[in-house]
Amino acid sequence: MHNSKKLILAVLAVILLLGATPAFAQLAGNWEGTGTGYCYPRNNFVIYPWQEWEGEIPLTQDVFTGEWRDSNLSHGTFEGEILWISTDVAVCNGEWTWYDPTGSDDPVYGGDFEMKFYVYERECTGTWTSIWPSPGLPGTMRGRKID
Repeated sequence: MHNSKKLILAVLAVILLLGATPAFAQLAGNWEGTGTGYCYPRNNFVIYPWQEWEGEIPLTQDVFTGEWRDSNLSHGTFEGEILWISTDVAVCNGEWTWYDPTGSDDPVYGGDFEMKFYVYERECTGTWTSIWPSPGLPGTMRGRKID
């Protein structure tokens, strides 16, 4: 084989590999992380939304859902829609809830959140806000893909 043909084949192989790289970088999977911030849904009752959280993104890579909990045994859920803003960054905007231990079994809307996913780094960062008094808002979140 001539050197020029070998060079062309090598260049084509590199182009194909680079073109396939985004297929290997998947947002889908399980994510976990921690967060900061707190709010007061009732007088003298504090919760720490997103203190510890676990979430999942399905193979469709269009939603992010999961649960959060804090060290005081408060917990809730979150859900949001994912929008891709580049080939390696996606943003999720959604709502988080809290299970009020004195209320019904249904979660109570607590506020909104935004999470930014960095696909190649397998990391995410975000912020959350609350409908309740919340000194020092917005709260923050950090996480990583675990599988």
